[in-house]
Amino acid sequence: MKKNVLSNAAKATLNVLFYMFIITLLIFSAANIRVKKENDIANVFGTGFLSVQSNSMAGTESSSFSQGDLIFVRMLSESQKSSLEIGSVVTYFDHSIKSFNTHRIVDLFTVDGELYFITQGDNVAEPDAQPLHYTQVLATYHSSVAGLGTTLDYLQSAGGFALMIILPVVIILIIEGIVLIKNIMHSNKVKFEKEFKIIEQKAMSELEIEKEKIRKQILAELKIGQDPKSA
Repeated sequence: MKKNVLSNAAKATLNVLFYMFIITLLIFSAANIRVKKENDIANVFGTGFLSVQSNSMAGTESSSFSQGDLIFVRMLSESQKSSLEIGSVVTYFDHSIKSFNTHRIVDLFTVDGELYFITQGDNVAEPDAQPLHYTQVLATYHSSVAGLGTTLDYLQSAGGFALMIILPVVIILIIEGIVLIKNIMHSNKVKFEKEFKIIEQKAMSELEIEKEKIRKQILAELKIGQDPKSA
């Protein structure tokens, strides 16, 4: 009994992990399958993720990070963008490299009432050439995971996506399909055995009734043969 309980608990845990894995992959795919635009950071519920392509932000600050890291950023509303301060690490589309960039705000100023930011990498000697209008900022840095950006880059490649995401999903679906077929076969076997037992019991019952009829008939015939009046 205890063994069955543990087996059922293990199966339930594996099923939960399987569906969590599938949901995670679906969310990841949905976030990355969209056509990348200048204002389109892949994000889930307002939290974006980017792989770091250079060491421009390498440093000793708590918000510094290095090439190959994976950074998480928080998408900003218009009001949040206008409230940014010096020291904030922000993500924007950098036209000079035609990609997203994440640097620190080192200064700010206004021109005709419009707010602009001066950004600079922690590991770069000079500020970025072009000031940023506050509306160009897309997100602020939240946290990072060392080395995971390289993995993300590989997953976003055609070969990596097929090998690391599609193939495991296919394998898991095949395994789940085999388990499902086995369960169906086992269920059908149990059902067949139950129905066979009912039929067998019914046949045995009918046989016993028939045997009782024959026994009574034989006894009746013997009785008639032994009766003197029948002579």
